[in-house]
Amino acid sequence: MTFDRRIRHDLTALRAVAVLLVVGVHAFGVPIGGWVGVDVFFALSGYLLARSMVSERVRTGRFALGGFLRRRFWRLFPAAVLTLAVVAIGAVVALRQPLAASVLRDSGAAALGIVNWVFLGRDADYWASASSTSPLQHFWSLSVELQFYVVFPLLVAVLWRSLRRPDAVSVRRIAVAASVLVLVASVAWAASAGTTAPAASYFDTGSRLWELAAGAALGALSVPVGARTQRVPARIRVGGVLSGLGVIGVAALTAPGADAVPVPDAVLAVVGTIVVLVSGQGLPPLSVLRWRPVQWVGEASYSIYLWHFPAIVAAAYVFPEQRAVAGSAAVLVGLVLGGLSRRWVELPAMRVGRRPGATVRVVASVASFAVVAFGTGTFTAAPTPQTERVGDGVASAVAEPWTPRSLGAALGNGLRSERWPVGLTPALDELVPGPPQGYEACDRTVIGDPGSCRFAADDPVRQVTVVGSSVGVALMPAAVGAFGHDSIVRGLTASGCPMLDIAVRGKSDDDRRRCNEQRAAAIDEINETTPDIVVVTHGYDGVAQLVGRPSLPEAAREWEAAAGRFVDAVAGSGARVVFVAAVPQGGDPSQCAALRLNGPGACTSELSDAYQLGAAAERRVAESRAGVDFVDSSGWYCVDGRCPVLADDVLIRKDGQHITREFSERLAVVLREAVLAER
Repeated sequence: MTFDRRIRHDLTALRAVAVLLVVGVHAFGVPIGGWVGVDVFFALSGYLLARSMVSERVRTGRFALGGFLRRRFWRLFPAAVLTLAVVAIGAVVALRQPLAASVLRDSGAAALGIVNWVFLGRDADYWASASSTSPLQHFWSLSVELQFYVVFPLLVAVLWRSLRRPDAVSVRRIAVAASVLVLVASVAWAASAGTTAPAASYFDTGSRLWELAAGAALGALSVPVGARTQRVPARIRVGGVLSGLGVIGVAALTAPGADAVPVPDAVLAVVGTIVVLVSGQGLPPLSVLRWRPVQWVGEASYSIYLWHFPAIVAAAYVFPEQRAVAGSAAVLVGLVLGGLSRRWVELPAMRVGRRPGATVRVVASVASFAVVAFGTGTFTAAPTPQTERVGDGVASAVAEPWTPRSLGAALGNGLRSERWPVGLTPALDELVPGPPQGYEACDRTVIGDPGSCRFAADDPVRQVTVVGSSVGVALMPAAVGAFGHDSIVRGLTASGCPMLDIAVRGKSDDDRRRCNEQRAAAIDEINETTPDIVVVTHGYDGVAQLVGRPSLPEAAREWEAAAGRFVDAVAGSGARVVFVAAVPQGGDPSQCAALRLNGPGACTSELSDAYQLGAAAERRVAESRAGVDFVDSSGWYCVDGRCPVLADDVLIRKDGQHITREFSERLAVVLREAVLAER
């Protein structure tokens, strides 16, 4: 039986495996490490890139960088820009203005090949990272590839020009050396970034180049020069292909989820890809890999990748509480659009690219689209709302605070609301990430500075200290409204830092070190200044995010132990410790209210198991120790377990876990009565 050695069905199958892993994890959350499909794409792209470059130079004696870039452009940009344009237009039509502006900005950055840097900066901002997921977030990997496609060929071309005798062996050796140089530098960078800034390193070009460089080194080596080496028996190479695919499968099942970093978490998938690439060269096609559905998915993998994520995000807007339904619909739409894009955009575009003058005109059009989209998105973004403030950041005019009774009525009205109030405060289009205005110093209190996050009455009768993460920062307006007129209110708060001695996932070693230092300084400050009351508040979503992934009951016991250790640590101050249950995790208005047609009901949520277990853990600590109390605040946010996003015409949450400044200010009376109640 004969076969065409130029057609490598194993590479097409690799693409199919990679895109199915990515689609699976995005649509359904399985396999948990399905994101390694991107690493497979990276290694495969590097392999094909370098093999093409070296083959051209060895075969013709020259390498036309311009021709190479032109071919890459026509292979990638037409389908990508069509996706970007459709998503941008859809966002303007269907989404509220701030999110539509953000999508426009992302589409422009994606067309310029720099959107990974946009997401890198956004993810490095704690408050911004809690906002809605961009439907173009998956374009970060394409931006990394585009950056590699420009820089690596240019580097190799320059090195090739320096050769005095450009024989085939030297040509290949230079390409391999350049690949290894990039690989080593990138691995070192990624290893460092993975410990100091793990969230940002996911999108970082420097942390990802090693994956493309590993494939490039193999691609250069795969070009035959000189005498042929002895072939490895086919049965061994078949075993290698299957083993490599198995390694990729193991990587997808065992890689971490939200807290993954390129080094070391992507290494296994890249190794598996390299094994497949080495073993499959010149191998007769395996029947399972030649199966037509596998080959079809692999051939259309690029377009499927382009369309699947916008489809998933759009489906999540339509079916916010039904992930299985949303995921299934999105996968179907992504496959259909991917197949159509492959047939009617990708393949025709590569033929059009051969026409004289076509490249210049289309590149100019793409550049124009990118500049217009990025500029429009940037300049139409919602401005930061400005509010007059006096004194130490206390609002000059606050609507009348709720009493427990009136708050309950306001929540009931919020549950019954079918439309957004005309006078909604703050307006959905005015939501911006960040700490409450006037309380920026509390975002990370400089504890050594006595004036940092400090609000004092002229003749204070007590000192109230608020300890917590960003949830505590969001509660500061309520605390100042409750006690600022007759007390000293000090916030010992830090966004992203639980002030209990627990370790949550997604934090770098450097983050944990800074949080530990902040917690230790806060405890020392409490023992030194001896406040009358210490209010402690954290988001209970942390119960489900502990390092080691314990079960929820086990995590609740860890939370209880950490709360007990905190109480013991500040016992010397003589302060009364009050644990105030945090706002329940709920729908992010930028997500659940993203569609112009969505009403408040789309953002209604319920108390999670993690919330109830975390609250019960702190209640047990309060019941077992003198001078410690627990305030069940769920009634401040929910009615009979249902939690609206509105209280009358006030928006409760600015994202999934932080209350708005306006709602916080109107909690002042409720918070004061709860904290000062006789125990």
